[in-house]
Amino acid sequence: MKKTTFLLMLFCLGFIYQIVAQERQVIQGYCKDENGKAIENVSVYAHDSLLVSVTDEQGRFTYGYAKASEKLRFAHMVFEPTYYTIKDKDINGKNLTIRMKTKSHELLEVEVTANAPQIVFDNPVMTVIDYTLREDGIYMIVYRRRNSALLHLSFDGDTLHEMPISSRYKYLSKDAFGEIHAISDYKVDQLGFQESIDGKKIFMNFYNSMSRKTFYDQFSTILAASDSIFVTGRYYYYNKELGYYRNRLGSDKEPELLHYIVDEEGRDDIWLLTHTGGIGANFWVADPIYNPIYAIDNKFYLFAYTDRETIVFDAVGNELERYPLTLHEYRKWNGKMVPDRRWKQKMMMDVARKEFYTFFVTDGIYTLKRIDLKTGTATSVMDLSGYPFAQNMRIHDGVLYFIYPTGINHRKALYQVRIE
Repeated sequence: MKKTTFLLMLFCLGFIYQIVAQERQVIQGYCKDENGKAIENVSVYAHDSLLVSVTDEQGRFTYGYAKASEKLRFAHMVFEPTYYTIKDKDINGKNLTIRMKTKSHELLEVEVTANAPQIVFDNPVMTVIDYTLREDGIYMIVYRRRNSALLHLSFDGDTLHEMPISSRYKYLSKDAFGEIHAISDYKVDQLGFQESIDGKKIFMNFYNSMSRKTFYDQFSTILAASDSIFVTGRYYYYNKELGYYRNRLGSDKEPELLHYIVDEEGRDDIWLLTHTGGIGANFWVADPIYNPIYAIDNKFYLFAYTDRETIVFDAVGNELERYPLTLHEYRKWNGKMVPDRRWKQKMMMDVARKEFYTFFVTDGIYTLKRIDLKTGTATSVMDLSGYPFAQNMRIHDGVLYFIYPTGINHRKALYQVRIE
């Protein structure tokens, strides 16, 4: 009897999903700025006022009931409103890209305090494209009068090195081993220095050029490294299962499983879609579960949010200890723990101070929180109320860095503010 009831329920679910699949016409696309960088938290409206989607950290949006000739509006506090009319070719496609222009406006009024954000590098003819941080300073790609340059700054904002580069370079990436790479649409170059006999850095140059595909094939899965091993990650089953593997440096041995994480509820939902004729069988790919791993002082810290715990491993991948992890949830009136939608599934690591941070977003305002590893909770330390939708936030030695428009000629600058 129970088996018959279950099969009847499964048949009904399949029938419902097939009806929904027939009605749904999905479009999926990306919002990017003038330099091709993804824009997060763009609101997508249909009929000008009906909110149908919000872009994620990759700038991706999805609208499940699209119609050809329907007009969409894309809105963001930092960018000019953008309109797009859906075409037949966009239905059930993934290649739609919406370009948005930075607003030409003055910064919002903010309370002037001793700890107010300050521009790190102020040049009226340069706009910051991307940056990254390393122990030896700040590296930035800047655009200037039809040309681009790669700058190496001290943390005091002084220019230590400058190198002209092609305007095709749009991104900087620091890999798990601390090497910096400049990325264009076609290739990737590793940044290095020519040094004098006494070890002083003379000038910057590019080394080890490779195709963009080769770079991502070799480095995108390497997530953290110690003196003995490096950790790689791989998603399975529509991004709802995640395996971390330890790889011995200089060894030809097969990678060994470090830890495996499964989102049981998400996997069950996808099973229904893929086995009842829903859109997941042909089009939809689930968002990946967020369980990042970091390396500090030859230890690995795995923030397994799916399992609500932080796991610490030693330099060779042996488990040391576990702590609870609940900062991403809150307790409802009935006592049940549920996800906090203000949490944006992002973390930052301050290597210099051996601290971890995350942030929550309310109406575009970021609240930075410091994570307590032992308790798995997070304490608010700063909010950027005058800088909504700040971009590319990173932390080094107790200082928060981010990119934000200056309000002049669509220019963007790198800001810094000390964390209290």
